[in-house]
Amino acid sequence: MADRPPVLIVDAGGTLVTRTRPGLAGRVVQAIRRAGATDLPERAVRAAVLTAADPDHCLRALDLRSPGARAAAVAALAEDHGDTVILPGAEGLLRTATDLGWRVIVATNAGPGTPPLPAELERHMSAVVESRGYGLVKEDPRFWRRLLDQEQVDAAAALVVGDSGTADQRGPEEAGLQSRLVGGDGVGLAALTAELRAAGPRPADATAVVAGRRERWGGRDVAVAPHLTWVVTRVTRARLRFTAGTASGTAVVVRRRALPPAVVAADGALPALVWLRKPRDRRPYQAPADLTALLDREGVTLDALSPSDRRHALAMVREARAGATAADRMADLVLFLKERKKSGAADEPAARGRDLRP
Repeated sequence: MADRPPVLIVDAGGTLVTRTRPGLAGRVVQAIRRAGATDLPERAVRAAVLTAADPDHCLRALDLRSPGARAAAVAALAEDHGDTVILPGAEGLLRTATDLGWRVIVATNAGPGTPPLPAELERHMSAVVESRGYGLVKEDPRFWRRLLDQEQVDAAAALVVGDSGTADQRGPEEAGLQSRLVGGDGVGLAALTAELRAAGPRPADATAVVAGRRERWGGRDVAVAPHLTWVVTRVTRARLRFTAGTASGTAVVVRRRALPPAVVAADGALPALVWLRKPRDRRPYQAPADLTALLDREGVTLDALSPSDRRHALAMVREARAGATAADRMADLVLFLKERKKSGAADEPAARGRDLRP
């Protein structure tokens, strides 16, 4: 939605900060294992710790039957979390994003008692979303769907950045968000910061941003775009303009059978971060002379169609290889326009969404 700002959703631990002690979930797992509780799967223990609002809730969720294991968990939950260390490039990324009009949300797996992030980072954030607040871990796509809903995020203009393939890539992508993995050495954050600067602020007519992971597909390097499924719902591919600072060109969004959509440049390479913009309204997408004559004769006009439906209808007529097929498609189009005119539904949303395929 163009009225919402673009959103950078950033992981905390391992991406923006690290701690001088291991994470809470890992400490609890090790503690109860040493105490003999080996029957609980590590995944279940981690989920219980990271979704608990407080230590008592965590202990109830763990439901440890062994007194020794319970005592070990209590001790681990009460331990000091260690000092927080801001990772290289973290503050520069957040500052650059906010300066360019991005909203910054931190999304983190945070167990009970996890201290707040340093003030140097916190001042750039509009919200901090934690697993203990949602009762869901980031590995669960429901965490991300809830974030989109509660924080009013436009998925088309959002990017998830983190260091975990399951929590910061697989989970978000299953929820329809693009993602970028970075390490804790600052290299990935510095690269993304430079890309943000190069792309500049969001253009007023931008409908999406493409900045997620890249992969090899169909012999080409493509940007994986699970947030652009809506672009290719009715077509196999769609051409949009892109800009990235002074660079511009045509991007092609491609529907893939069992994979998320992909984005490639029509010519050359696609910059690492680009804004996708609506295609120019091609009114020189003129109707063929025989269609124009038929429309005039029947007293209907293509002006009743939205620009996208107009382009689609004319493309169907032009792509007809046989004259008889073109005539049939023109007749179907005229019939559709006459029915629409008769019903007076030219501006109805349902009419606009109607399929014009013959």
